[in-house]
Order: sequence, then C-alpha cells, then structure tokens
Amino acid sequence: MEFSFIHVADIHLGRPFSDLSKYSYDENVKKIYKTAVEKTFNKIIDFALSKNVDFVLIAGDTFDSGEQDFASKLILKDGLKKLEEAGISVFLTCGNHDPLSSYNKNTFNYDENSKIKIIGLNTPIYCEIPLNNKTGEKIGVLRALSFKEEKFSDNPLKFFTPIKEDEKNLFNIALLHCDLNADSSSTYAPCSLTEMKNFNYNYWALGHIQIPSSDNGNIQYSGSIQGRNTKETGVHGIRYIKAENNQIKENIFVPLDTIRFEDINLDLSPAEDLTCAFNLIEEEINKFTGGYDLLLARLNLTGNIKFFKEINAEFYNVLSEKIKTDFSQKVYISQITNSTSAFVDEELLKEDEGITGEIYKTAGDENMLQSAFDNLDNAVKNAILNCNFNNEEYEIFVKTVKQNAKKECINLCNIIYNPDSEAQ
Repeated sequence: MEFSFIHVADIHLGRPFSDLSKYSYDENVKKIYKTAVEKTFNKIIDFALSKNVDFVLIAGDTFDSGEQDFASKLILKDGLKKLEEAGISVFLTCGNHDPLSSYNKNTFNYDENSKIKIIGLNTPIYCEIPLNNKTGEKIGVLRALSFKEEKFSDNPLKFFTPIKEDEKNLFNIALLHCDLNADSSSTYAPCSLTEMKNFNYNYWALGHIQIPSSDNGNIQYSGSIQGRNTKETGVHGIRYIKAENNQIKENIFVPLDTIRFEDINLDLSPAEDLTCAFNLIEEEINKFTGGYDLLLARLNLTGNIKFFKEINAEFYNVLSEKIKTDFSQKVYISQITNSTSAFVDEELLKEDEGITGEIYKTAGDENMLQSAFDNLDNAVKNAILNCNFNNEEYEIFVKTVKQNAKKECINLCNIIYNPDSEAQ
C-alpha cells in the first residue's frame, strides 16, 4: 500500500537573521525578513495539506531557544492544529536548541491519544510507535529519541533497537537530532553513518545540520527550512517521501524558503565594457531567482578585463541600485568582491622570456604562490594567530592572499605592457 510523509528539521522559530542589519533602513527588506520564518513554516504546512501526507516528521530544533517566545509557540501550535484537523499525524523530536525540558505541558497539552506526538512529552523519551496511514492501516514503525537537556554526549544509537521479525515487511523509520560522524567529544548526540546503516531501517529522518544532505541515500538531513545568514547559502526546505510497503518510491527535496542567500561567482572576461558587464551580471543573477521573496547575493567578480579601472565604488553603488530596481526589489547585492585583473594579452605573455613573462608565470604557478604565502605566513605568524581564525576562516584567508598575489602579478604585467592603462 502507498503512503507519503514529509521530513522537516531545524525550523528555529524565534531565531533572528544575523546578516541583515545592514538592510534595516530598507522597509521592503525589513517587511520580508520579519515574517520570513513564519511564512516558510506555513508553506510547509500548506504543502503537507496539499499532498495529503499520512504523517509529518520534525527532527528537532523546532524552536531556536529553550526560552520560547509566545509568538513562536502560537505559530507552531496553529500549524500543528491544521495538520491534526486534516487527520495528519505529527511526530516531533527535541534537539539541542529546544530540549525536552523547555516544553511546558500546560502549553503543549497533547495527551497520549493525540495525533501530535512530542517525543518525551506525551510519549517516552525513547519510543517505538506504530505508524498508520490515514485509513488506520499499520504501515510501519517509528523509533524516535529526544534531547532531554541541551547537551547529549552519549551515542544516541545505543537506545535504538533492531528490526523485529514481524516488522521486516513494514516501513521502519528513525527520527533523531544528532551529530553524524562527529567525534565522541561532541555534545550533540555524536554517532556514525556506519552504525546507522547497520540497523537497516528504511529511512532516517535527521536534524541538526543546516544544509540539506543528498548523498547518504535513505539517511538524510533535511537541513533548516530557512537560511539565516550568508553562510547558509543555497536551497532550504523539506524532504517529501512516497513509499509503498517497505520501499521508497520517491525521495525528493522541496525548496520552500522565503529568503535565499547565494554566493555568485562571475567571470567578466567576455564583457567589452561596463554595459556588457551589467548585462552579464543580470543574466547570471537571473539564474538564481524564482520561488522565494528575496535573494541576497554576494557577488565575486573575476576575469581579465579592459575596463578594470572602472570597477570602483561608483560601479558598486550603481550596480546595487540597478539590480534592486530591475528585479523589483527582490534581489539585493549584499557584498561585491572585485577579483578582476587588468587586461593583458596572455598569449603574448606566455611567449615572453623576459621579466614580464616570469612575473606572469608566477601568477599562474600555484606552487610558487603557496611558497610565497608560506614565507608570509612565517613572517607574520603571530599576527595571523592573534586573528583567532578557525580552520574554515584560515583557508579563506590563505585563498584570498593568493588570489590577491595573482591579481597583482597580472596587473604589473599590464602596466609594463600598457603604461597608460592606469591599472590598479
């Protein structure tokens, strides 16, 4: 028999956007991001109703904080009520942001017979629940576990049980908020992919990682429903699963976010002038539009261009306003990085056997650039260490330094060959 469900996680009701303060003067942006999470959550409810799913799985961090604000509680309860009235069961597990201890029974007063199950509140904290379709036929078994407190240092998989003999022809699901493949020092329920696979469940509905996963088959993070800053780029939404008996027939990601963050890299080399550059930029941005109310893009411009000296503060201001206007205030440029270099005939430089050719070869030699950076790294090691970079930030720093070194080499070549070019 066929049935369907959606897998949602990391709703983070009550969490503010961390990168939008620069737009606080813009009433259009303020209006959109003020209601973005609520709107995205309601789109999820509407999607579940439109697909008439049999049940909804919510894999933790429904709230951003254990100290839940009243408005966030109402948003959740109103959504759950719509699902319950449509005969759709909901299974909600607690994560590190919204541990079980933060759920008040007076507010979330669902009894054990309710279609709304908050794991640990109106069920045991680890539970095995029969799954029925909307006609009441048993189709599977759900195994679920909640965070009791904010920290959960144990391997959560020790609580999960193997599939029983009489459950092998049913659809077995695990619902869990966890830190997959983390080391044992993690306080977010560390466990391993190998261990999970050994259970042979039909589907693992996971929460905690904000970016949706796509490469672990039936073991999935659905990701957060809405990106909240420039680090959470790309699509956000839910997973929609259709199954028959104990086999998955469809497992698709459904983007439902209201605000989208994107890093857009664009080579301006084909552009002859600024007008062409504007057109190229708009064509590229257009590839990322659609389906959401607001796109906030960080734009990285690259390429060997003739109009290099015209990429300046005025260009940034004009481009930002043009994009905002041309896309009806649905696209904003949050940051522009100029990684372009002044135009120079690279074929000519390849043949140059003099100092200019050597400079050019340095620009294209990754090993030489790395060697130069290593010397720099050694010379300013204390200054770098004092920046308190994490690994990701340090890699970005290294990449930026090498990119700038390459750019300066190309610009120097251009000055030598074209002394009137005013390369910078």
